[in-house]
Amino acid sequence: MKFHSEREALTLELHDRPFRPMAAPLRISHLAIATGERGGERDQAQFAALCRRFGKAEPAASAKHFTVDLGPFTVKWERHTEFSSYTLLREEPVEHPFAETVFGLAPKEWVDGLFGEVMVAVHLTVTDDGEAVDANRLSRWFDGNPVFGSALADSRATLYGDLRTHDDGFERLILRAGAFEPMLLGQLVQRVLELVTYARFAMLSLPIARSASPRLEEIERGLAEVAGTLADGNRQASDETLLERLSGLSAELEDVVAASNYRYGASTAYAEIVENRLRDLQPAAVDGYINLFGYLMRRLSPAMRTCFSVATRQEALSRRANRLSSLLRTGIEVRLEAQNRDLLESMNRRSAQALALQRTVEGLSVVAVSYYALSLVKVALDGLAKAGHLGGIDPSVATALSLPLVVAAIWFALRRLTHRVLARSKPGGAGD
Repeated sequence: MKFHSEREALTLELHDRPFRPMAAPLRISHLAIATGERGGERDQAQFAALCRRFGKAEPAASAKHFTVDLGPFTVKWERHTEFSSYTLLREEPVEHPFAETVFGLAPKEWVDGLFGEVMVAVHLTVTDDGEAVDANRLSRWFDGNPVFGSALADSRATLYGDLRTHDDGFERLILRAGAFEPMLLGQLVQRVLELVTYARFAMLSLPIARSASPRLEEIERGLAEVAGTLADGNRQASDETLLERLSGLSAELEDVVAASNYRYGASTAYAEIVENRLRDLQPAAVDGYINLFGYLMRRLSPAMRTCFSVATRQEALSRRANRLSSLLRTGIEVRLEAQNRDLLESMNRRSAQALALQRTVEGLSVVAVSYYALSLVKVALDGLAKAGHLGGIDPSVATALSLPLVVAAIWFALRRLTHRVLARSKPGGAGD
């Protein structure tokens, strides 16, 4: 059998980024770092250096994820399209959820040399107590910030958090889980971390949409002015001026589109993942607390609608600019055709005038040449008369009798010469 060249790679893709079994209680520090689409090699080398520091095996150069137990903590590294994530975890009893963090165990030199920009930094503490906690302790743990609370996985676990940055630069989450199988708990933890991560990256397009809106408004106003000028039958602006203005507006619009189109597409994909993770987690309200779904989607949904609106506006302006460009170019072509028609008519008139002048000159030439030819004939006849060869005929009479013949011969000769010159001037003409 002949197997498809991508069969093995696609089969492995189904098993990519597996859930890691976990057992509560444990502490987790999660980082998502924007490294760009071309930062994979540098990011992989950085993680490999961390593994070597602890004397552990390194990931392969082509690896997209890798989990290794470094001793003080276990780290899971994942490489995504435009960012990388590090999940550091340590299974240990927990008294105060955030008094100590796993991230504090990471080597300072490695932390200081992290490549890229941190977009998500979360401390997640998982306890094996599924009961709700009182509001006073939550207020202390989250520094008095408003806290959301949601029951997850058919109310078998409860998630608390504030989605705010604390003094150490990290956000805080507490997951109180009861009796969970290690694989199921690992799946639950991964989905919670993915929810927070993808929600943040989905929001990344909002500042771009906000900064693009004033530029789009200016472009829209410029296109309206161009359209109004085109509709004005007595406009003063020239076609070149309008075309230059329209080209400038189109270039400005393309710059806005180029800077935002990829970001809008990525944010849409991230938002869909967030919605999928929310469906998987099945968040339910906990008495006295804001539900996770409402807490998260309260700003995410409007942000996505804003981005979608700006993206739709960009597409509409692009189509409008193309229509105006087509109208302007069509008008220019019509005017050029009218100018060409007038030019051809002018050339036809000049050709007719030249032909009439040529015929006039040709007639005068016949007269002039005939005059000189008859003069030569008269001289010849005078000589013959003196020699006695004309038989008594007066030379002047003989000259007068030869006049029609001379004029006809000269006219015929000039006519034939003109036809021959015209035939040679035509493409492929060979003449007579």
